[in-house]
Amino acid sequence: AEGEVEVQLKLGNVRGKSEPYLNQTVHSFLGVPFAEKPIGKERFRPPQVKKPWNDTIDTRTLSAACYQSRDSYSKNGEPFWGAEMWNANTNVSEDCLYMNIWAPAGAYNLTVMVWLFGGGFWYGSPSLALYDGRALAIQGNVIVVNINYRVGPFGFLYYGHDEVPGNMGLLDQQLALYWIKDHIFNFGGNPSRIVLFGESAGASSIVAHMIAPASRDLFTNGILQSGALDNRWAMDSPAHAMEKSLKLAELINCTRDGQTNRTFTMDETVSCMKEASPDALISKIWDVGLNFLEFPFAIVSRDKNFFKYKDGFKSLREGDFRDDVNIMIGINHDEGNFWNIYNLADYFNVDVQPELNRSSFYNSIDRAFHMQ
Repeated sequence: AEGEVEVQLKLGNVRGKSEPYLNQTVHSFLGVPFAEKPIGKERFRPPQVKKPWNDTIDTRTLSAACYQSRDSYSKNGEPFWGAEMWNANTNVSEDCLYMNIWAPAGAYNLTVMVWLFGGGFWYGSPSLALYDGRALAIQGNVIVVNINYRVGPFGFLYYGHDEVPGNMGLLDQQLALYWIKDHIFNFGGNPSRIVLFGESAGASSIVAHMIAPASRDLFTNGILQSGALDNRWAMDSPAHAMEKSLKLAELINCTRDGQTNRTFTMDETVSCMKEASPDALISKIWDVGLNFLEFPFAIVSRDKNFFKYKDGFKSLREGDFRDDVNIMIGINHDEGNFWNIYNLADYFNVDVQPELNRSSFYNSIDRAFHMQ
């Protein structure tokens, strides 16, 4: 039967649940806070370390997803399950810097597997049904931690400005990794055996942590599933990130005064974006002028806080990253087809196997490589 389990941390106590699973007992701690809430004036700012608390925090409910839109791809007017399975299954909120932790009962000094979800840096959640960590914790005899990070404009808007410095989502991940290093021992984990694993945007993020000076000592191994930092969708130059970020501001009327048509200063644009409703911020992200296979907001290759003014593209080219981690990289056969239904919708859809003839093949190539 389900019971309660309490863990003492330096910060305060958390109460999770203990339940039978696969003929064993697993402890779940869901919605464990690792940072202060990035709301109000803290929107777009780097995350702040979580302050200690007095009462026991109840961690038996899955973490909310960070504020995001949904993938509404439909099939004959019905939601397409291949898209729907990635959509948030909890409420969405700007107050989202929490992690979900699963541990086998009696865990001691176990390897810690930290999951970084994918979703093109615009959506995704550590609480999706397919990321339930119970089976992996039991079968692998490991601690599983799914961390949350801000996505879309909340996590990756970039104005090269102290209030909107870019890569906030990566700084969320980094702060979560520091938290894990400091506290996972109390859950039965070994802080010197931390494996990052992630898919798509999550896999790209792992490579970014291999470059970022302050992330380098936070993990020992990495598993990259269907993604890397040199994917064209994963990282933007500061100029391109700025262009898309200013375009979003323009689309939601944050670049000029409505009455006088005077152009806003950067400070005025920033405060307008901070005061905008979260729905306004995400409503126009797909209208910022995107190339083929590009997402609205992604990692910015050079910034003050995460890469610390090193350039991510340059670091990749010059091998300026940690070379003492073991990396496993994999892809799935034909997984590119998932992209075709979005990016080449004239020729591919979920209902029919496309009959590609020579002309539709050449047209697809032209679209993909900007030849027309």
